[in-house]
Amino acid sequence: MNISIMNKLGKLFSLLFEKINHQIFLIRNSNLRKSDQIFTHLTTQEKRKLFELASKVEQGSYAVEIGSYLGASSCFIAAGLRDSSKLICIDTWENDAMSEGKRSTEREFDENTRTFRSKIIKVKGYSKEVVEEVYNITHTIDLLFIDGDHSYEGCKTDWDLYSPFLKSGGCVIFHDFGWAEGVKKVVEEDVKPKLKYFDSLPNMFWGYIK
Repeated sequence: MNISIMNKLGKLFSLLFEKINHQIFLIRNSNLRKSDQIFTHLTTQEKRKLFELASKVEQGSYAVEIGSYLGASSCFIAAGLRDSSKLICIDTWENDAMSEGKRSTEREFDENTRTFRSKIIKVKGYSKEVVEEVYNITHTIDLLFIDGDHSYEGCKTDWDLYSPFLKSGGCVIFHDFGWAEGVKKVVEEDVKPKLKYFDSLPNMFWGYIK
């Protein structure tokens, strides 16, 4: 058997294994079956990782998501959080950073996240403009998911403004780490030096604050 065929078979088995793994996850977390159908740029592996990282957050804590789009990531984070914890979702819901162009997505977000409404606090606006509003909700957070403006300036602003909220041992996650050079630059220069542990998937990075 030549190397090309072996590589193709390897990829096929990997895809099959991932599909089976995700279906097992959905059987165990049936409240996410509908959420799994929401359009998103997340892979199935990334969805499960968000759930896993959120499940490690302490009872009664807060998580913050910058860039919620249609709510897929919000659902997987909220599902992972314990019942008394809350997820603050920050977005304009005007599709500002999406390639499909500007349109209102707030109604879709509300519908898609209905199952987890009791855990979600919406903060509408640009992340750099709503810091005080978030501060009025909580002074500290245990998890920060940055998936908003992928430019270097935008990503660094989000990190600079919201990382002070993170507790020691808190978790920070960046999406599109694999292709967005601005995100990668912020992670390498500003984020990694402040972490005691970090790991990644091809397009997602996470770590824990010292």
